[in-house]
Amino acid sequence: MSEPFNREPINLVSSKSRTNQVGINIVFFLIRLYFRVFNSIRISGLEKIPRCGPLIIVANHVSNADPPALAAHVALARKISMLAKKELFAFPPLGALFRSWGAIPVDRRRGGGDLSAFRAGLKALNGGGCLVIFPEGTRAKPGRPLEPKLGAAMLAAKSGAPVLCARIFNTENFLKLGKITIKFGNVRHFEPAAQDIPVPAAGVAANQRESYEEFSKSLMSDIFLITEE
Repeated sequence: MSEPFNREPINLVSSKSRTNQVGINIVFFLIRLYFRVFNSIRISGLEKIPRCGPLIIVANHVSNADPPALAAHVALARKISMLAKKELFAFPPLGALFRSWGAIPVDRRRGGGDLSAFRAGLKALNGGGCLVIFPEGTRAKPGRPLEPKLGAAMLAAKSGAPVLCARIFNTENFLKLGKITIKFGNVRHFEPAAQDIPVPAAGVAANQRESYEEFSKSLMSDIFLITEE
């Protein structure tokens, strides 16, 4: 008599996770293909992205094309998450895409900052993740950067994660088939590392807030020192 057929139970969670990742990779490939074909996109400095460990990537923001263009190319180096305005999650196809790769919705109407988004971002970083943030918090007019929010600085201080600056060029013309460039610049560290930082920004002591503001402004300065050539 033959032995009963035995096998290990299927890990449905990990199987589903692998399926999701395959789908995400396909979507990112199609996004990269689109920008390559229609915008002759050029990426410079991708090798500066550490392949593991907590990392914050900060970039300027002038177009709705910025998040998918940046995310799809950073994904060539490692898995990512991103802080994104919660309104984007209300549109089912886009919301499903954002959720599938761990994007974190941010309620920009909350005075003093979105505490739940901050905690989710900090959890991702403490788990060794890569988090993409647009410090301006919304789209700015080309060449006219907005005052940066404090979220990236506070997350860097609380997590100890390095911050990699990136500049995105010409996405405001992506529908006109203008050439797009994404260039990665310097890695920065928040110093001194703060302990027991209160969050969100409304609860930050005046001296701490000043250091966050200074670091946030220096990040924006570094972003705009990156040249296209």
